[in-house]
Amino acid sequence: LDQSTCQKETHSQTHLLFRFESIMTTRTSVLLLLLLLGVLWNTFSYSEALVFTSVPNGPKIAATFASTMHMDSGFNGVPTSNYSGEMFNDDNAKATNYFLLGHFYPPLVQNMNLYLRENHTFYELNGICRGIPSSQHYGDIFAWTPYSHHVGSSEVRGIPCDIFNLVAPIPEPQGIKAFSNLTVWSHMVNGAAIPLQMDILVDYTEGSTHFSSYSHYDFFTFTPVTNFPSQLFDIPTKCTATDPVGFLCNSTDPDGTRRMSVYNFHNAGVKSLANQNIADVIGDAFYICALTTANVLESYYLSLWDITVNSTYGQYALCNEVKGQWICTGGNLDTVGREATAGLAHPSGGQCVTRPELGEWFSLPEQCQCDSTQSIGNNGCAWRVEKPIKTVSGACLAANGLLDACMKQNAFPFSYATAVMERAMNSTDPSEGGCPNVIPSSASASASASASAS
Repeated sequence: LDQSTCQKETHSQTHLLFRFESIMTTRTSVLLLLLLLGVLWNTFSYSEALVFTSVPNGPKIAATFASTMHMDSGFNGVPTSNYSGEMFNDDNAKATNYFLLGHFYPPLVQNMNLYLRENHTFYELNGICRGIPSSQHYGDIFAWTPYSHHVGSSEVRGIPCDIFNLVAPIPEPQGIKAFSNLTVWSHMVNGAAIPLQMDILVDYTEGSTHFSSYSHYDFFTFTPVTNFPSQLFDIPTKCTATDPVGFLCNSTDPDGTRRMSVYNFHNAGVKSLANQNIADVIGDAFYICALTTANVLESYYLSLWDITVNSTYGQYALCNEVKGQWICTGGNLDTVGREATAGLAHPSGGQCVTRPELGEWFSLPEQCQCDSTQSIGNNGCAWRVEKPIKTVSGACLAANGLLDACMKQNAFPFSYATAVMERAMNSTDPSEGGCPNVIPSSASASASASASAS
């Protein structure tokens, strides 16, 4: 099927305005965007139709349904995920459940459940369930189809079908251009429009920065439903626990502590490691390569720190900036949290399992930071800064070809990207790929303070 025929026309009389959530650059949000690219971008952006100025002529697809499905998605032309499973959508209750098994950055196999509700969203990955920090949640993913236009006919899995397409702008601040290109393949069964496939393309441009994403859905047993059993949409209690302490790992270190060098990719406002998510070099290479664009990279910094931690790790916490304050949620806040990069290991996201080829992420809650006089374990403290090693600018990393290295191998173990990062830290000689130490005066003061803060 030549999809170009489905995407070449724009209906000049149809205007769709969508609420488009800006790309967030915290480690947590990057993970969520990539893991759930097809699911969340569909639901958050395309279902938020604000203005329709043309008469609906496209198919009206049931908003309350059950279906087995397959979804694959990609970013900037690189495949990032493919999942198969079930989708249940109840427009009356404003609820969607996805129960999926698949691959994220193939060949990593993942179990993922997603629970979208009118005012909140939870995702469960490899047994760990957390809330998603977002202002956008449930939405009808087929809200756009009545305003689409017929562009042809074809067959999907041997079933004759019609093709409907809509190209719609996504309103953004001045200087940003974004649009979505949506296509559905559907056929009629007993007077009802039944989707067989759906494609969603997003194109986003801000100055010299450009990215695109795609999501492709196959619906195999799409069935309109009148009423679902209410318990189908119950949220698991582990998703809503206010203090998910969970369990602690048995340390493999002789004294239960581990000294290590860790990376933090951060903006200029970050003044310490307290309430930060940090990583080893592979973990931060994934984070940077996953979504970072040139303008983000050039305004950020990469810092290398020497720290000691209690290695009886708890559940990894999500640390984000909220109204100017860094906070950690969704994990054990009384000790250092750990997971394999992006939680991509079994069981429990890799909390107690070492997968060197995937890298590691750590959370450092402020409330369990040791001061400079304390040993790990004193008064319950669980981590201590030994010394800041070096901070380099994202601009220097960009000049040394970090983003090109990401594209050269946008998969684990990100060997080219990690090499650029390590050369930047190991030298100041540009001919060797080195970068100067550019710790600003405010960061210098805070680096010293962080070693003594309690």
